[in-house]
Amino acid sequence: MSTPSYYVDTSLIIARYKPSDELYKGSNTFFENDFNFVISPITLVELYCVLSRVKNELDIPFQAEPMIDTLVAFMIEDCKLKLLSKSHCAKRDFAGYACRMCLEYYIATKLAGSLGLKTLDMLHLSYAWMLRKSFGINLFVTEDEEILEKAENIRKSLGIKVYNLKQAIGPKRRNL
Repeated sequence: MSTPSYYVDTSLIIARYKPSDELYKGSNTFFENDFNFVISPITLVELYCVLSRVKNELDIPFQAEPMIDTLVAFMIEDCKLKLLSKSHCAKRDFAGYACRMCLEYYIATKLAGSLGLKTLDMLHLSYAWMLRKSFGINLFVTEDEEILEKAENIRKSLGIKVYNLKQAIGPKRRNL
C-alpha cells in the first residue's frame, strides 16, 4: 500500500505550534505519521499572514523571536511539508472581456457557485485539484466545518477526498 499524500489545510500547521488551539493535540498526532504532507504557494502566503499575527502565541524552539521567514522554514522542515508548485493559465470571458488568469482562479470561478466556499478555501481546493492532476494528490485534510460539510460535493466536483484529522489518522491512533 502506498503512502497517503495529503494537501494540508494551513490551520493544522499553525495548530501544531499553538498550545491554546483546540487542534493542537490532533495536529501533532497527524504530523507524527509517515504521510506525505503537501502544501502550495497559497499555503505559504497564508502562513506568512497568519504568523505575522500569532507568532507570540506559538510554542517554538527558539531563544530569540525569529523572523517570519525563519518560522516558515522551520515549520516546513519540522512538519515534513512538501511544497509543490504548478503554474498554468487559462482564458475565460467575463462580460465581453477575455481574461487570462491562473488556473486555480479559473477553477475557483467555475465552481464557486456550486460549492459556496470562502475565497481562500476555494483557492486551496482548486490548487489541490491541480496537484491531483499533476502529482496524483487526491486527499485534503482540514478541520474547517464548511469544507467538511461539503466534502461529498467537493469529491464529485474536484475528485478530492476531504478528511478531518481523525479520518486521516485512521482507527489505530484516534485518541485525539
